Amino acid sequence: MKTALAVILFAVSAIAQDTKSRSPYTFQTTDGRCIIAIDTSAAPELADWAEQKLAPVLAVWYPKIVALLPSTGFTAPPAYSIIVQKMDGVAYASGTKVVVSEKWIQDEMNGEAIGSILHESVHVVQQYHGYGPSWLIEGIADYVRWFKFEPQSHGADIVWMQKLGSRPGDACSIVVPCTDGHFSPRYDASYRISANFLNWVSVNYDSNIVTELNADLRQRKYTGDFWKRHTGKTVQGTRR
Repeated sequence: MKTALAVILFAVSAIAQDTKSRSPYTFQTTDGRCIIAIDTSAAPELADWAEQKLAPVLAVWYPKIVALLPSTGFTAPPAYSIIVQKMDGVAYASGTKVVVSEKWIQDEMNGEAIGSILHESVHVVQQYHGYGPSWLIEGIADYVRWFKFEPQSHGADIVWMQKLGSRPGDACSIVVPCTDGHFSPRYDASYRISANFLNWVSVNYDSNIVTELNADLRQRKYTGDFWKRHTGKTVQGTRR
């Protein structure tokens, strides 16, 4: 009996040590320029998902984010961490640390989980240090997510806007009337709505608008005159 108990205890200890040794899980991006650590010690059941599903995406996409958001003299962080833990909300980024809700990942493992963490990874690259309008900061992160990383999800494009328009109570705070009687998304409603606006401007005025915006924000040069210089119109005038 004692021998059997000892074997069980040894097995439990081995499993615990193995779980501990896997967290944080560190890996290198495909360009070899960044080390990313994912800490699932507070949610060991997510270790396999983090290693097999999340890590391969970030290994490829972190360099793509860096390439999309350059500026003179700037070097993107060569390392950052993702910590999975119990928390309210979805996720947030602070400097080179991303904190994400364990419950959110569990609920959205096959849905929005990876995209939301990629959004936070954009913040790691931005490094605006609190400068600039929040609608642009979040709008750029969602632009990268919805229009570059997962456009097939239709999470912020015209398909999503049409669905939103079918729910007037949800849409009234993010659209404004136009002179022709139609309605246009508010450019400064942040997140998906601002991402939609940035995509509209990139398609209709300046395909490099997000890269140029990023540079001005990071270098603390952004002013309202930015839109006039790059599109010939005020930010309000660029609306549909």
